[in-house]
Amino acid sequence: MAEIESKISTELNLALSLNYDERNKSIDLNVGFNAYDDTWELIIKYIGNITDISKRYSFTYVELLENFAIIIVKTDTISQLIGDRDIVYIDKPKKIVDQQNILTGYSASCFDSTFYPNIENLAGQGVLVAVIDSGIDYKHEIFNNDENRIFQIWDQNISGLPPEGYNIGTLYEKEDIQNALEENRELETKDFSGHGTAVASIITRIAPKAELLIVKLLSVEGATISKTSSLIMGIDYAIRTAIKYKMPLVVNLSFGNNYGDHNSDSIIENYLDSVSNITKLSIIVGAGNEGVAGKHSQLMLGNTTWLRSEFIVAEFNRSINLQVWRNYIDIIDIFLITPSGREIGPFNDYQNIMNYNVDNMYIAVINGFPTPYNQNNETYISIIPINDYIEAGVWEIRILPKSISNGRVDIWLPVETGTEALVRFLNPSEFTTLTIPSTASSVVTVGAYNEKTLSYASFSGRGYTVDNIIKPDIVAPGVDIETASVGGGYELKTGTSFATPFVAGAAALMMEYGIIDGNDPFLFGEKLKSYLIRGAKTLPGISKWPNEFAGWGALCFEDSLPE
Repeated sequence: MAEIESKISTELNLALSLNYDERNKSIDLNVGFNAYDDTWELIIKYIGNITDISKRYSFTYVELLENFAIIIVKTDTISQLIGDRDIVYIDKPKKIVDQQNILTGYSASCFDSTFYPNIENLAGQGVLVAVIDSGIDYKHEIFNNDENRIFQIWDQNISGLPPEGYNIGTLYEKEDIQNALEENRELETKDFSGHGTAVASIITRIAPKAELLIVKLLSVEGATISKTSSLIMGIDYAIRTAIKYKMPLVVNLSFGNNYGDHNSDSIIENYLDSVSNITKLSIIVGAGNEGVAGKHSQLMLGNTTWLRSEFIVAEFNRSINLQVWRNYIDIIDIFLITPSGREIGPFNDYQNIMNYNVDNMYIAVINGFPTPYNQNNETYISIIPINDYIEAGVWEIRILPKSISNGRVDIWLPVETGTEALVRFLNPSEFTTLTIPSTASSVVTVGAYNEKTLSYASFSGRGYTVDNIIKPDIVAPGVDIETASVGGGYELKTGTSFATPFVAGAAALMMEYGIIDGNDPFLFGEKLKSYLIRGAKTLPGISKWPNEFAGWGALCFEDSLPE
């Protein structure tokens, strides 16, 4: 049984145990399910030939790099798929949200000299930069100053002509975009939130001649929410396009979530780490805005003492979930206490899926097993209303140690924008608040600071990872950044979403200098990250470097460029 359970994520396992109405009231459990034809969109890792596997189970698929795939499969076929020896792991999509809070920062990041003769003609020429986000206002003047800088737009939301090998959306080539501009004709693709336009405008200001590959993510419940499967497809397409056109590639990711143990072990992080060395590639990811959101609680257990963690739930929350992570060697009993004092549990290693009907709420719990990617143990708790809302007030997670060797327990709530109303721990941990996939080991993880005050931005996600890998790697300006607005003009934006493109723009310039200009054909990936770290400048008032707040320091492009 454990062998089978280790091949399927705890969230998917729990989702399959609930009916549609129960899942539909939860935050995440119904993401990936299509009620019309009773199918699931799933992310799999496999061995062998995906075509042969698909024939055995009659599913459609998008073949990704490094033996990953996204499949559409009937619900009653999933149990057979789990038992197939060629299937390594199966996960369902999770929601991801953009990293924003609602013409500064360029000088602070040492870009001024880029536009002067001592670094001649460095503007991102020949480098492909993928902005995988909410789309782009392709008509904005910043993207059409001397010529159209948008290489392609793949809008995953518009049915039509998707890229070859993919099954959703419409691809607009550079010629399509140019013709629409010249003819003053509207393309169907739109950026409704403005997030992607803002991110791309920062990159274009830093690297005005870089080619922009825009992937507009498939929307889930609004323009600023998508899902991990759409994100993976966007990254996959960007890498394949860079290989096809023999261009070095920078990928900018300003989306994230809290689902996972924050230790580079989720399926999306494993995908990023697997593809990071396929081509001349640098992946830049925002650290998220959870620094002071109160969504993480960390406990250190002994062998006898009860420990507890309280969290407050405001009125009018339709659903929440929690993840309790610990080392698999540790054995504990977990109890959930409702605001009215009802005790539920224990949730321990000797049970699998547990269901409770309490105070007009449905509480579903599942204990996970170690997986091919993760040696840690998860307990996933989903609190779902039977009618409209879950009970407001102070909830409590209570833990009784049974046999402890490691002792660390991490508990995560959904990200700040993942619930309808306030949900936070009363005594949260301020550290390990990075969003996923910024904890992937291969990426450059970017936090935010305020260049006006030279101070760390309190909202920015903080490290380190659970295993104390240094993250974030670097910080960049992320407070009141001037960005392009949909429909024309400019506005100020705040968040790690807008710190990330500063580093993506710097990466494009460095890859032009190294790869395109022939100064260093291997200036990408970990090597590029090391140069960024070497050039980073310290912030006043901080004596320890690296640190959990700002990593190795603040971006300074001029000092990062190889001599």
